[in-house]
Amino acid sequence: MPMTTTHALVPLAATLAFVDRPIPWRLVLVAAFAAAAPDLDGLFKHFLHLPVTSIYAHRGAAHALFTALAAGFLAAVFHRPLGVRRLTAGVVVAASMASHGFLDMMTNSGLPVAYLWPLSSMRFFADWRPIQSGPVRVAHLLPDTLIRLRLEMWQLIMPMFAIALTIRAFRILIGKRISDNRRPGLPSTPD
Repeated sequence: MPMTTTHALVPLAATLAFVDRPIPWRLVLVAAFAAAAPDLDGLFKHFLHLPVTSIYAHRGAAHALFTALAAGFLAAVFHRPLGVRRLTAGVVVAASMASHGFLDMMTNSGLPVAYLWPLSSMRFFADWRPIQSGPVRVAHLLPDTLIRLRLEMWQLIMPMFAIALTIRAFRILIGKRISDNRRPGLPSTPD
């Protein structure tokens, strides 16, 4: 599975790609937390002694699209402290949290994800699973974490931000071309 910190970077890359004006830092922090939050279900196994196959254990209900939509609904209800409109808060938080289960379905190890819970308790992997993953053992915490961080840097983080920068550059170029065509007094170029 991608590391929790990698999940938290997804909304930052999306912000870089799609947001034109400054956005409130609170929304960015809440979106980053929402993207990482499903991994809190790993604690349930230890503190509640849940079996690995429980729908409330890791990659279960907390990774579901329904849970992401519920988090988005809560963000929409409490949108004022985030400094944005209801719809913006809801969509940003829901999409950020939904990205977590989606990325976990693309890993080559671990449990499948209960992405459609509560409609179905079936767990899914994506047909395409390019994300190399492995366990982090407590006895080898630092070496395992550094290996995974290096893998994720090349497999996820750098490509994610490269795509975000490409989208941003494309949007700037297209926006500049559109604004140049709309200036009065300049001949418009045929498309």
